[in-house]
Amino acid sequence: MPFDQYHRLEPKPGERDLQEGFHAAVFDPLWFLARQWQMGEHQGENATSPVAVRYRLRQSAIRAPDGFDGDTRFDPAITPAEAIIESELDDWWTMGRRIRIGAAIAERAHIDPEALESRPFLFDHPPSPYDRFHGRFDGRALWRAGIGQDLAGPGERPPSEGPFTWQSEALSYEASFPSGVGRLDIPRHRGGRLDWHSAETPPDTIPAQPDGEQQEHVVFATPFEYPGAPHGRWWQIENAAVDIGGYPPDPAHFPTMLLVDLIFSHGDDWFVFPVAANAANFVQLDVEVFDSFGNHYHNSPGDQPRWPGLMEPKDWSLFRTTGQPRGLALWLTAATPLEGGVLEEVQFGLDEYSNRLWAVERRIDGQDVMQKTEPSITTPRLNEGMPSADRTKPREYAYVPSDGVAPYWHPYEIEEVAGARRFVLHGFADLSRATPVPMPYPQAEVLLAGTPAARELHRVDPATVPANGLTIERRWMLARDTCGRPVLWLQRQRKPRLSPPGRTVRFDVLEELRAP
Repeated sequence: MPFDQYHRLEPKPGERDLQEGFHAAVFDPLWFLARQWQMGEHQGENATSPVAVRYRLRQSAIRAPDGFDGDTRFDPAITPAEAIIESELDDWWTMGRRIRIGAAIAERAHIDPEALESRPFLFDHPPSPYDRFHGRFDGRALWRAGIGQDLAGPGERPPSEGPFTWQSEALSYEASFPSGVGRLDIPRHRGGRLDWHSAETPPDTIPAQPDGEQQEHVVFATPFEYPGAPHGRWWQIENAAVDIGGYPPDPAHFPTMLLVDLIFSHGDDWFVFPVAANAANFVQLDVEVFDSFGNHYHNSPGDQPRWPGLMEPKDWSLFRTTGQPRGLALWLTAATPLEGGVLEEVQFGLDEYSNRLWAVERRIDGQDVMQKTEPSITTPRLNEGMPSADRTKPREYAYVPSDGVAPYWHPYEIEEVAGARRFVLHGFADLSRATPVPMPYPQAEVLLAGTPAARELHRVDPATVPANGLTIERRWMLARDTCGRPVLWLQRQRKPRLSPPGRTVRFDVLEELRAP
């Protein structure tokens, strides 16, 4: 009678050495490799691991904007790019300099603070802790008016102005930097951190190779680690508080669902290697990767890939500057800048009820507008009092213009400007009073177009403001350059809103005549 005999490996039930189990040692490597081959694991696209990387590096320096060569304040290799792009014309005038220089120039020029013509050059209720300087001379106001410039001493003259890249119609920054591969444009920068994806080359730019000398390096690849990543070793205790799938994304957040699926399926299949590139350079790499099976993979242009499905798409890449198929712009950025308090906050929103764009000043010069000291309006309202209670007499009516007008709310109406549709700033007046009271002109720098010496009427591109509105904050920023020197600048940052600001402005009506 024939018998079938099978052999299989069984664990030792009486084994008490836990350390051997933690080691997970393979006592028969040849058998283990044979079983892997039988299961088809050696045919998988991710069956091997990269062990070495050879890359050839070319880089070309990103230079200062046109007209500022040799000025270290605007050299991208020394000064953070955010400070170069976001700097304003008057960001040298800190509050301390305005107070100190204003007092010095007024004393040398013998200007009387009590004179009527001196009022435009005095501080008007500055924010705390400078409120005690109310009525003192403002050095910036004197300098703008050209008063006492010939009397300024050492350290009292502002340096030459840098590039002012704020676009008042688009409510964003636009800058351009020359480099060895052509111009690098920074379109629609909303303020804040600058990164590789902020730059692009013009559409008509011909892709070029960086003019720097080629450098070749051989480095080792290591697994990519990030907070919450799964561990790659056996018996390694993971953090029980990390549960990437604990908060499942809803259908509206499809990228989050893809990220969760990527972490679960290929969470430990990513590798990184160091690149000896310099900041403020345009970088191009030719990479060769060697795996544990002796294969090598490369990304040289013109080569025919062995696995086309594993190569990146031609029109998309995770790290690539738009317009340069094989290059990346590396910026010197302000890693951890210090942020000052909000100096100005302006909200923009489309109001379909009023059929206009509103710009609302919420904070001016570091003060909430509700706390600012404003002159009271003593003009009586039209048709004040109570209606007559005697219904036997004929009723009389009074014409009352629109109501609901408030200061710091500035309307923009659509107009044709140079063949383009733009929201144009208009004035506002409270016509519901016996004598019309004009509303104050905008004070926030965001709503003032042009330069301090030549102001222009503010306009806004209709495509700039989304349906839910936006907020622009203006604040001081402090960082350091590569030499350790402090860099101070004024930043305007654009942020989205959940809902636009709106104000109900009543139409003109006829009201029953009231007795005063």
